[in-house]
Amino acid sequence: MNKILAYGEIMLRISSEDETIDNKYTISYGGCEANALSFLGQRKHNCEFLSSFPDNFVGKDIELFLKSFNIDCNLNFDENRLGVYYTIPGKNNNPTKISYDRTNSSFSLYTVPKAVLSNSIKKAKYLLISGITPALSSQCQENILKMVELAKSNDVKIIYDINYRKNLWSLSQCRIFTKKILNNVDFLFTSSNTVREILEINVNSSNGDIFDETKKTVEELLKSYKIPFIAMTIRKENKLAALINSKSSNYLSEVYEVNQIDRVGAGDSFLGATMHGFISGWDIEKIISFSASSFAIAHTYKGDVNKFNDAEIKNFMTNNAC
Repeated sequence: MNKILAYGEIMLRISSEDETIDNKYTISYGGCEANALSFLGQRKHNCEFLSSFPDNFVGKDIELFLKSFNIDCNLNFDENRLGVYYTIPGKNNNPTKISYDRTNSSFSLYTVPKAVLSNSIKKAKYLLISGITPALSSQCQENILKMVELAKSNDVKIIYDINYRKNLWSLSQCRIFTKKILNNVDFLFTSSNTVREILEINVNSSNGDIFDETKKTVEELLKSYKIPFIAMTIRKENKLAALINSKSSNYLSEVYEVNQIDRVGAGDSFLGATMHGFISGWDIEKIISFSASSFAIAHTYKGDVNKFNDAEIKNFMTNNAC
């Protein structure tokens, strides 16, 4: 099977409805790469997660959490800490407030042994990484650069979600690292706002067309980087959509207008759905419809991992596309 290897951190997520002192909190797990891999694992793809956790009952519980989504675990356990993040979902379709407490986590300090990297890469067809991970530490950056080098020498396709987080590192740091690896990327996931900010791309867009800015951004991006497959999520006011550029042709999704309950993990759902369709051999029109519906439906529930099945996602598209 086509193994998808993901390298990333899972954290404890503590969520609240507001900022009052007597508020009730819910606890779960989440992380960009794991969220996307969980979508694929639920559909019986061959998935492996490479990470590090504290050697205690919480670390072991996360391993069970991953396995519940049909994910093979390649984990290091040590005496360091687990990263935590706190969220307050935005009201009236506003962004979720996120605060991180992940400095010196087990994952960020983990030097992945050369043999582990080599064995994992050689068994994989795809390598899934995100721009969140290199923001965590110089060690994470070093691990990723080694993985990218090994992936290219072993004909492993690289999936990269830029996923810039300004509360983890600076724009200039993100720009430097992104440019280091972008020419090696086979599947790029991002949004127009993110890629324009990081790569300093300027476009003039029409306010009347939800796809116009993204189409122009992709056009400018391809002038400098020959990326075979680019997938972008789109938000404009309360509307959601997506665009895929494959072999220099654009494919546009349906447009959705939904009551957004929790945005966290929606982009990861989009990535997982897109790769599910690609690996399954779907045509691009089918992929973009399914992945955009997965992206939109992910806004309608609380939590990181999209647990809707394919029939529910397709039914959502039928009943909610504008």
